Amino acid sequence: METEVNLAQLFRNRAATYGDAIRWRQRIQNDWRQATWRENQRLVNSLIAGLDAVGFRPGEVIGILSNTRWEWLAADWAIIGLGAASVTIYPSNVPDTVAFIVNDSGATCIFAENSAQYEKLRSIRERIPSVRRVVLFDDAENYPHDPWVMSFDTLVHASPRAYEEADALAAERAANIQPSDLMTLVYTSGTTGMPKGVIHTHATFMAQLRAVRETIPSDPGMVDLLFLPLSHVFGREEHLSAYDRGLTTCISPDLNQLIADMQAVKPDLFFSVPRIYEKAYAAVQANVAASSHLKQRIFSWAVRAGREVSQRKQHHRRIPPGLRLRFRLADRLVFHKIRELLGGNLKYAVTAGAPLDLAILEFFNAAGVLLLEGWGLTETSGGFTLNRVDNYRFGTVGIPYTGHDLRIDEDGEILVRGPCVFEGYRNNPTATGEALDADGWFRTGDIGSVDADGFVRILDRKKDLIITAAGKNIAPQLVENTLKKVPCVSQVAVYGDRKPYLVALLTLDEEAVIAWGAENGVTATSADGIRDDPRFRTFLSARVAEANSQLASFETVKYYDVLPEDFTVENEMLTPSLKIRRRVIHARYRDQFESLYQPVRTHAAQRITG
Repeated sequence: METEVNLAQLFRNRAATYGDAIRWRQRIQNDWRQATWRENQRLVNSLIAGLDAVGFRPGEVIGILSNTRWEWLAADWAIIGLGAASVTIYPSNVPDTVAFIVNDSGATCIFAENSAQYEKLRSIRERIPSVRRVVLFDDAENYPHDPWVMSFDTLVHASPRAYEEADALAAERAANIQPSDLMTLVYTSGTTGMPKGVIHTHATFMAQLRAVRETIPSDPGMVDLLFLPLSHVFGREEHLSAYDRGLTTCISPDLNQLIADMQAVKPDLFFSVPRIYEKAYAAVQANVAASSHLKQRIFSWAVRAGREVSQRKQHHRRIPPGLRLRFRLADRLVFHKIRELLGGNLKYAVTAGAPLDLAILEFFNAAGVLLLEGWGLTETSGGFTLNRVDNYRFGTVGIPYTGHDLRIDEDGEILVRGPCVFEGYRNNPTATGEALDADGWFRTGDIGSVDADGFVRILDRKKDLIITAAGKNIAPQLVENTLKKVPCVSQVAVYGDRKPYLVALLTLDEEAVIAWGAENGVTATSADGIRDDPRFRTFLSARVAEANSQLASFETVKYYDVLPEDFTVENEMLTPSLKIRRRVIHARYRDQFESLYQPVRTHAAQRITG
């Protein structure tokens, strides 16, 4: 390990070490496809040689536009092994965002998943002149006469080099990569709407992998279940760290199959955003609520025993014999069923991307599934703090990695510094200067605190960026400005931090509403009378759905309500420069926002069906 200075060398060394063990598995329909470490290296070597054969060189930027699947991992390692740099693009991104990322990154080739992603690229083809080739994982046969398109399989076989020659090429490329060379660009949304390209070198990700080695215990051959989007830095960190540690990665590309896949592969480790744990917790609670009164009492008794044990373990306190006996019985009656739901073999699980409710953390720990909260950002190449298996504190995100520094600024903002912190933003020296100071401290935008034992708590966002329960970063202004284009809408305030989806409150332009009423034969003559008319509600809902279609899926608003008054300077919901005061609005209408997440909603609440 000491001789590894880049990820390409790491890739080759681990393949040589683990040889015929299973590197990855993935369910494809009803079967599981798999490859050994040796087979995986042969595939990646062929891809490196193929990229070289069709004219791609070290230093170029190559994009990946796809959901999580085994080809994504292979493409990533091939780009790394070529000495090129990857740019990761969410498949849910709309064409305008894809065009911006491609042009800002300077990508010359795109690995794309299927026809849907190819058609997206084709719609902006004239706007992305740097792209010389699109390599399709699926559906390339649909475009037999398009020289822009190549199938993944064709690329694998594009080079005339024999296996030994392809391996020699890969070894040569790996030897020439410097730690300071660009390894990847990961685009993260800011409050202005357009994303910023976060620059990571081989050095920053190698530092991340070293930190994970020291922080997360694992043994070669353990099973890791990967379902996170690889365009997200958390999923990328998981995929690279699993390779570094010699794990078998089982890929679950369909969220609807996640629980079934967990039960099939019985993972030792699981990395997820809070939403998955929240759904599992809700499912357990629903099952209990539907059971007999006796079973409910047994469940409550077991949870009390489990939480008492959990608290004692957390604070390194002795567990009395009587409590130990009660816990064994609780485990036999209740908790083993919960562990079986998650495969039955989890040693621990990591949650990051957004805060997880303390009650859920305590519940799973009581059930024998230790959830460890961590924290990091795209700019820190993944994690920066993490609760340890033998040193954790619920309600915190743990302590910083060894060799990394964290401090709290005067205004409460968390500042971090260390080898896994990014180099800057692509083509954006202004944003880089605002985020990184001369001493290497990065302003995270999070407000937090550090207790006497070094455990970090995240208290709030300094700016307005929304992080959903699924860990998606959303710029609210982009969503609001899109919805403000809806006819008759005046102002929009979205809401959804730490929630499963976005909701919104809309205000109406009174004159536009009256004009719509006159045009559509509504007898009411006031805006108040028209806005409650079923025909207007149907019209408004349809137009909001159309606006939603211009957004990425995780940015869309699922429910909204219409306020009886507009936002104005006079009612303190607009600034003098006519920007909405988001925190004032959230505070004033908190109950109304929260009602949009309740099973029984007010008659005014609209569900977006388009």
